[in-house]
This record gives sequence, structure tokens and C-alpha cells, in this order.
Amino acid sequence: MKLESLTAVEALTAMENREISAVELAQALIVQAENCREVNALVNFDAERFLQAAGIADEKRASGDALGPLHGLPLVIKDNIDVEGFETTASTPALSGNFPKQTAPVMKKLLDAGAIVMAKTNMHELAFSPGITQPEDGGEIIYGSHGAARNPYNLDHSPAGSSTGTAAAIGSRIAPAGLGSDTGGSVRNPSAWCGLSGLRPTIGRYDQAGVVPISWTRDTIGPMARSVADLALLDQVICGGGGEKADLAEFRIGVDRDFFCTDADPKVLEIFNAELQRIKEAGAEIVDVQIKELEESIVAAGQGITMYEIVRSLPRYLEQSGLDISIEDVFNQVAATGLGPFLTSLLDDNAISEEIYKLSIEQDRPALQKMYADCFSDNTIDALIFPATLIMPFKLQGQGTHMHKGNEISDFAASGHNVQPASIGGSPGLTVTAGISNSRLPVALGFDGPMGSDRKLMAIGAAYEAIRPPIPAPGIA
Repeated sequence: MKLESLTAVEALTAMENREISAVELAQALIVQAENCREVNALVNFDAERFLQAAGIADEKRASGDALGPLHGLPLVIKDNIDVEGFETTASTPALSGNFPKQTAPVMKKLLDAGAIVMAKTNMHELAFSPGITQPEDGGEIIYGSHGAARNPYNLDHSPAGSSTGTAAAIGSRIAPAGLGSDTGGSVRNPSAWCGLSGLRPTIGRYDQAGVVPISWTRDTIGPMARSVADLALLDQVICGGGGEKADLAEFRIGVDRDFFCTDADPKVLEIFNAELQRIKEAGAEIVDVQIKELEESIVAAGQGITMYEIVRSLPRYLEQSGLDISIEDVFNQVAATGLGPFLTSLLDDNAISEEIYKLSIEQDRPALQKMYADCFSDNTIDALIFPATLIMPFKLQGQGTHMHKGNEISDFAASGHNVQPASIGGSPGLTVTAGISNSRLPVALGFDGPMGSDRKLMAIGAAYEAIRPPIPAPGIA
């Protein structure tokens, strides 16, 4: 049994059956973390502390005490999520030494169920990927104060953003599962590029307290793992209730090729079309749909919400955390290339006016939500399916541009294009790896569902995963 390759469900089953101990699993993961140090996934990893926690878990199992459903399971946690006793830096210098007094409610539920924190994980600084730019002199792009996490399938390539460390750690087999956060694709895109599954839950499904914030409208914690079954298990612990199982033949799934497939990389489209045919042959009904003016609606709602809310939500976190730091202090010390001046510009009262923000919140976003909801109801579909990203993982130090519908857009914008409807509107989104391209980098499918359909969406993803060929581990693992 290759312990570092076990999924969360497999590891829990093996521990329950006394085939392995929590300590043995922890020891294997510590070795794997050392072997994969180049991935730069973990932040301030204390192997001895992790091993001690595993030993306590084994002692509790041996005592015959009642055990939670995650007993002894190691998790990695994005460094913007508060865990008592662990530093929360959000990869920004001003938060160095920030040891929260309370654990975020979502994380507390996992710990109460018996999970163990293996380590906090690297991330793009403050989770605000759009502001990170190439230096004008062509020098190295800095992604945050802990350096750049790397894609385990090719260390020169990006693991996407901003939940880079969680994705890279799970993809490298350093950990079986973990948590990220998603404002504009930051769980789903790293999952897609690191060979994982990742869930953005319906907005409000998970408590967002105890997380260094960007947007109270769009932020959410999301689970990441190497199987949809693991996502479903973590979701059940967080939300209560049971999971769903299903056959693909039960579902009617829509494809909007104009929005989701136009100008996608040929490598992406090749795998997407092959897997779409596989799903169709498994009995799912695939129907073409078109969401008219979706592109325009997304532009209208756009980034204004996040840019308005970050300069109001971050000071609240700093105050509630008892930190004697101002938002100006945070922005002035930002390490990521180009991000500091960009964020500081948002402090200007005229950056995003109250009128523009109200228009986005009261008109543009509700219009987008209705447009998306109408697509599901009018076409009687259970989910939308699409390439999770339009492009393949770009190089960490080689971001360029991509032509999309006659416009030159940044690679970053192209990578996040397909996740924006759920990011802005708040509906659930699921990423499931679909295969490895001929360039030896992962390609993934995206599934979006109506508000509140999280468990059905995971059932669809699990049913697809059951018929999809296994995903090879990266060479580094």
C-alpha cells in the first residue's frame, strides 16, 4: 500500500480497518513532503507537531473512544483560513506573526470530526490574483511572501491561483485533501491544473468567518481532493446530512459551446470532446444550449464587486482579529509584483463609486443569476458541462496573452473565463480532472449547477469519475 497515494476515503478506511495507523500515514506524508520540497506547497511545516497529532489520534483509537468520521485524516489548509495555533499570513508580510485566537467555523467542524492539520499552504498574496503582474523590466514575477508554489506536473508551470499550495500539495501526494478559498475560481482553477477535484459550494453554504477576506458577496471556502468522493465527505461533515449517488443515465446535461468553448486551446478541446462523448455513451443526455448575452452580463457585473468590497472587508478582519494593523499598512508592505500599487489605488473613494457598486449588486448580478437559473429551468438540465479552463497551464514566469473572440486578453483572464458565471452569481461549481494532455499537463471538466444543487453536482461528478480512466500521478510524486 503506497500510503501517500491514498485518497481521503481510502486512508480513513485503512485506518478504521487497522491496516495502517495515523502515525504511519503521517510518516509517509512527511517523507513525501521532503521529496517534493521544490513544489513549495507548504508554509512553515512542523513535521514533529504533525507526527504528535497523529500519535494522539492513534491513542484515542486504541482507547475505544467514540471517533468522528474524519478521525486521523491529515488535511492541508490555505493560509488565509484561521486555525488556532497556526499562523495565518495570507502570504502577505504585514500578517506575519498573526496567530488567530479562534478557528474558522468550517475548519472547526472538520477538526471536531477528527481531522488533523498537517500544514498551512502557500497561496497568491491576499488571494487577489488579478493584481499580480509581470515587472516592467521583465524580471521575476513574485506571487507572495512565501514564493511561488509550483505545478507538480511541471515545475516551470503555474498551479493557477490563488489556492496554489493546497492544490500543489494534494497533486504531489503530500496530502490527501484540504481546503482552499474561491472568489473568482481559486479552488476550481488550481484543481484543474494540478489533477484534482474541487468544489465551489453555493454561496452561503459554508460559513466564511475566520478567513482573510476579499468579498463578502463572492468569497467561499471550498474543499479540494483527488476524488469527488472525498469532496462529498468533507462537505457532509461541514453541512451535515448524507451524500448522493447517481448514474449518469439519470441526468440531462447542457453545453453552451459558444461561451465555454470558443477559442479554447486545441489540447483542451480534444480531451473535452472525448470525455463528453464518454459521458454520452454512459447514458447521459447531452443537449446544446445557449445563454444569450452571458459574456456581456459577466463584464457588467465584473470585478467591481470585489474591488469595492476588499477595502471594506479586510479592515473588519484586521479589527476582529485584534491586529494593530491598518489596511494601508497591509497594502504598503505587499510583496507580490504590481499588487501593492493596484490595491492601494482601490483606497481612493473614486476607485469604485457607490453608484457603480450598487448597480452591480442590485441590477447586474441579479440579472446574471436569473440568466443562469433560466438556462437550467428552461432547458430542464441538471448541470452545465464545459472545459474547466480555456487554456493549458502557463509558465510561472511566462504569462502571455490569448486571443478570445477577436480580443487579446491576458492568460490569467483566459484561464478564469469559464468559472466566472458561478464566481459572480454564487451558484455551485465543480471541477473534475478529465485527463492528461500530450504536453503532460492536466485538463479538467467543469460542472455548474443551479443554486443549492451541490450534492447533485457532486453525484454527477462522482458518476463521471467512475467511468473516466485513472489520472496518472505527476512524475515528482
